Amino acid sequence: MEECGGVHIHFPVEGSGSDTVVIRGPSSDVEKARKQLLHLAEEKQTKSFTVDIRAKPEYHKFLIGKGGGKIRKVRDSTGARIIFPAAEDKDQDLITIIGKEDAVREAQRELEALIQNLDNVVEDSMLVDPKHHRHFVIRRGQVLREIAEEYGGVMVSFPRSGTQSDKVTLKGAKDCVEAAKKRIQEIIEDLEAQVTVECAIPQRFHRSVMGPKGSRIQQITRDYNVQIKFPDREENPVPSTEPAVQENGEEAGEGREAEPGSPRRCDIIVISGRKERCEAAKEALEALVPVTIEVEVPFDLHRYIIGQKGSGIRKMMDEFEVNIHVPAPERQSDVIAITGLAANLDRAKAGLLERVKELQAEQEDRALRSFKLSVTVDPKYHPKIIGRKGAVITQIRLEHDVNIQFPDKDDGSQ
Repeated sequence: MEECGGVHIHFPVEGSGSDTVVIRGPSSDVEKARKQLLHLAEEKQTKSFTVDIRAKPEYHKFLIGKGGGKIRKVRDSTGARIIFPAAEDKDQDLITIIGKEDAVREAQRELEALIQNLDNVVEDSMLVDPKHHRHFVIRRGQVLREIAEEYGGVMVSFPRSGTQSDKVTLKGAKDCVEAAKKRIQEIIEDLEAQVTVECAIPQRFHRSVMGPKGSRIQQITRDYNVQIKFPDREENPVPSTEPAVQENGEEAGEGREAEPGSPRRCDIIVISGRKERCEAAKEALEALVPVTIEVEVPFDLHRYIIGQKGSGIRKMMDEFEVNIHVPAPERQSDVIAITGLAANLDRAKAGLLERVKELQAEQEDRALRSFKLSVTVDPKYHPKIIGRKGAVITQIRLEHDVNIQFPDKDDGSQ
């Protein structure tokens, strides 16, 4: 599931007798997972060769590499499959290699050589300017924990606060220590090149920009390797046309009014990181601001757009991930507003206009079907024309796609 973009794979309940496995996710990832499953099944049927090797659990992430890059190279060069233990497995040291015997043996040699290097524990040091130490040790050493997790449990020791020493000690597997030193140097380069960029987005959009539980911001933070800080929320922000007030209570700028249209403090989102990454993250943030467009839709079609109990409009809003606002009937306005991410608006507008075309075609069809013609037929023939239980007249109605109405019994004109 992890190799194929996080697809979900559901096997039938044991004892059900079903041989259907369900894979859910993006189509390309699902197809990739399907091929891997069928390949695995084929290997099992041809009695594929299996070898188990052992490595300390803290080495696993380092062996796998960032985004699975290292282990993918071994798989690609040998053709063998390498399976690491899941979190719930009892034996956390065990790594299983599956495939044809020669492929398995080759993968075994490569992995064992890597593991042997990891068992070679060394102690090393590097110099880090004390001004950067705080970045590594704040939040209970979160950055150091991430480095240890990524690089085989390597121990990184910074000097005690206040000593002004710049010597940092690393202890662990030789390869892991070298990789950790390189990563620390990259972080320092980022800190040296760090800038702060302001992104002005009206406060009312901040919650939408953040996404559910801040998921959109977390994604941007990861994608662009930046820090993003939202301003404190102001319940009743002072309009920008009022004089700015300093902390001591005096008016800033000797009572001059703030420049009209200038962003308020509660609108400013601060992005920190390398300049080019901050600019890219700013663009990504601005792309998340909801935009409203107006679409001309004849007023007499609005109730059909809304649908029974709002089902029609809800379906469109869910499909296009936007909000669609239909004006109140008493306004008799021909304008419908669509609000959402800029990337979704074109699709939503096209979908709405397509629905309008469908409704107009239905209206034209109804108008054409409203044609009426009266025919004079002696009442004594009516029962024959109707037929037993309406069989004859029903056949005529169906054959010509029309409605045929006979006079009521009390109608004077029979």
